[in-house]
Amino acid sequence: MLLPGLAIAASDKDKDKDKEKVKKVEPWVEVHSDHFLVASDGGEKTARRILDLFETLRHAIQATMPNSHLDTGIPIRILAAKDGKSFATVFPEYPYDKKQSQPEGLFVAGSEKNYIALRANASGPVPYEEIFNTYARLVLKLSYRNLPPWLETGYASAYGVLTLGDKGPRLGRPLPEDLSALWESPLLPLDLVLHVDRGSPYYTSGNKVTVFSAESRALVHYFLSQSQGSGSQTLARYIALVEAGADSLDAARKIFGDLNQLKSNLEAYIKQSTSGPLESLAVGGSEAASGSRTLSLAETDALIADFTLARGRTGDAEDKLEEAIKLDPSLAIAEESLGYLSLKQQRLDDADMHFKRATEIDSKDALAYYGLGLVSMARGGGIGVPVGAVAAFEKTVAVAPGFAPAWYNLSSIYAERKETMQKALEDAQRAAALVPGDSGYQYQVALLLQESGHTDDARKVADGIRKSSDDRTIADKAGDFIARMPQPKTSTPAPTASVANTIPPPAPPLRIEHKEEPESKPVVTASNSTREAVAPPPAPVISSSAEQHVYSMVGKITDVNCSSAPEIQITVKAQTIVMHLHAADAAQLTIKANGTTPLAKGSACSGLRGRTARVSYQFVEGKKWDAELQTIELRNEL
Repeated sequence: MLLPGLAIAASDKDKDKDKEKVKKVEPWVEVHSDHFLVASDGGEKTARRILDLFETLRHAIQATMPNSHLDTGIPIRILAAKDGKSFATVFPEYPYDKKQSQPEGLFVAGSEKNYIALRANASGPVPYEEIFNTYARLVLKLSYRNLPPWLETGYASAYGVLTLGDKGPRLGRPLPEDLSALWESPLLPLDLVLHVDRGSPYYTSGNKVTVFSAESRALVHYFLSQSQGSGSQTLARYIALVEAGADSLDAARKIFGDLNQLKSNLEAYIKQSTSGPLESLAVGGSEAASGSRTLSLAETDALIADFTLARGRTGDAEDKLEEAIKLDPSLAIAEESLGYLSLKQQRLDDADMHFKRATEIDSKDALAYYGLGLVSMARGGGIGVPVGAVAAFEKTVAVAPGFAPAWYNLSSIYAERKETMQKALEDAQRAAALVPGDSGYQYQVALLLQESGHTDDARKVADGIRKSSDDRTIADKAGDFIARMPQPKTSTPAPTASVANTIPPPAPPLRIEHKEEPESKPVVTASNSTREAVAPPPAPVISSSAEQHVYSMVGKITDVNCSSAPEIQITVKAQTIVMHLHAADAAQLTIKANGTTPLAKGSACSGLRGRTARVSYQFVEGKKWDAELQTIELRNEL
């Protein structure tokens, strides 16, 4: 039995222990450069270490990826939790448990801002491999508009194996799973690898290891490993030709020389037994960092809540943001974040209020001005010229001239009036120059070039989209756009018959669509991440009618080309067999629906891609295609 006095004493001791626990909560410290803003509860030293890490990565990419553009317009925010317990406060779904591993971090690429959250105590030679790779893919999108798949695949993985030491960053060897795939299977011919496009069965945008993906990554590693940056300079000359419109294989033969010799060199590189890192990369010095500042509890809560909102956890974010504003009503980041949350929920008055408060607190908050522009456009319903949006977006680009979405939206608004069409084209070109890999921006440029009378330039831009875009919806739109355009004049005499069939349908009035950004898809870096190896598929059975010499096969239509309307070309893949088929007039082509959704009239160019079908054809010689199409019978998915 305890005496009352002892019970009180014990209670006081418990309270003292709780106070000590509260005191042990470390405040978050913030440091930043022009490109990254790092906050950490591991102290200033940890925050600067993480900032130096990403600045070094940035310089390594800049030194080895020729003419790369690394400005995201808005600095990337990085939350560096000091340990697993702290990481669990940022990621409640990954509680701290010594028996279970936590991911090293997460990269969230959004339409307005980019976030990285990581464990600062993650161990291993390359603890942030997937985060580095995701950053490299972002740089690729910011830098190039039509890299061949082999080069994009190689660049996207090269920096995940970057290690840092006293002598600077070192490029690691190719991934073990890539080397394993290349040791077990013979290399593909380089003229095939270098000429693969996004419609090819060899290409896949996922994480599966194929001989093509492994060989592509190894080839880029080979170039980047050459001494004194000579390989990077070679790639720079190659990229310059491809970006100028040269065929990827022709450019390779011109720049790389003998492809058989290059393949021999690559085989020798792959067989090297040395497993250590390569020589140091020649990179510039670290970016000058700011002085540090300690964040208040309200600022820390608002920052973590903003990241939570970026991940799509709206309910959790709203509660934390409102609590932060109660603690400190003068937080611009909290008001800005609540503005985007309200906008997402279509509460336009609330969004407008929060964005205005954010600009009053911080007159240089570019994202708050951008949010005001989005609210104004939403209120206008896409009809007419929202004057308030123009002022807001112009203010956005005045504060952050490298922020491409604001230029894109300005272009969309200025395109509503003929007298501002030139301004619309200039702003669209500005957005496309800032993010060349965004096919939506490029498509906007093509539309406005056509409307401004620059038909040949419009066709060139649209054709580049059709050939290189990973967004197949935009690629199909570009193909339809080309099909509707007046065909370029040639010296070939006009045909005397069926003249009506050679005249393309008239182009519809210009309609600039407001770009809808996809939902952010976070990429979690798991400690046990693996890639799935792909076995070669069996060959399909192809039936034929020998009497009429008409052949048929069942497969998936992977590509549709209507750039020479009324002609149409399609690519059909049946596992290992790929056929390139042609028809002189898409309108005269027999297309049947066998128990599946039929095509709308006149929609062959946009509706066939991705469909499963039985195609019948007759082989031809001396053409760029394999055979002439006879019929297409649409079927349900295989």
